[in-house]
Amino acid sequence: WIPTTPIYHLSKGAFFLNPEGIASQERPDSPLKLSAPVPSKVPYPAALRALPEMKPPAVWLPYNKMGRSGTDLVVCADDGKFGPFGGQLFVGEFTDAKVGRVFLEKIEGEYQGAAFPFLSGFASGVVRLLFAPDGSLWIACTAGWGAGEDGLQRVRWDGRAGMDILDLKLAPRGLRVSFTRPLPVEELARVSAYEVNRFRYYYQSKYGSPPIDEARVKVIAARPAPDGSSVELEFDELFAGFIHEVSVPTLQAADGERIAHPLGYYTV
Repeated sequence: WIPTTPIYHLSKGAFFLNPEGIASQERPDSPLKLSAPVPSKVPYPAALRALPEMKPPAVWLPYNKMGRSGTDLVVCADDGKFGPFGGQLFVGEFTDAKVGRVFLEKIEGEYQGAAFPFLSGFASGVVRLLFAPDGSLWIACTAGWGAGEDGLQRVRWDGRAGMDILDLKLAPRGLRVSFTRPLPVEELARVSAYEVNRFRYYYQSKYGSPPIDEARVKVIAARPAPDGSSVELEFDELFAGFIHEVSVPTLQAADGERIAHPLGYYTV
């Protein structure tokens, strides 16, 4: 019933996709009462229309692109001890032994946002994350299915703001991409520097889902901020219920530094 790792904003009375637990709705104190049968093998937007109590994730972590087995969540403090990512989430990934990054915003009262690759190469599967008072990130790893070693690893920020995507935000006709360091305005204005694709998933009883309804999204305008800190991308179409993959592999700073992780996945 789960196509890929989701991040939910939990709320009382909502149905979070897996029907194995809905027998508890028969309890007199249950806040959940389904108004229709649970659908299957339909795209997620169709499932949401068929069952109003179903609540989609705030963010999907696309399978293989962001990992395969999400684990722990931790919020980055806003104190600047771990770089410019204050208020964002870091997400452990077991199978691929890495840590992802998630930005959230509220749109019409609901959370949605974007996921980004972040740290990789840990000794084994990441199961727990914890920030220490000095701002370093402790990572608990386990060999799990036989790969690597059990143990703890620590990540410290070296104080340098590397070149990366800071966040993706919904814009009136597309997305706004912000960066950790300013980029040349003429660089940001190149429409050809951006590749955007969209896809979504099935809601179905079988394990996982392939991406479906995949399509290229045409970027028809790129409007940089005067200081080069961000760019607003206008699309020919923007659809709810899709993950929008934004790729910026050729953008580079004035000193020639390229973006460390030039991919982001925004769940609309």
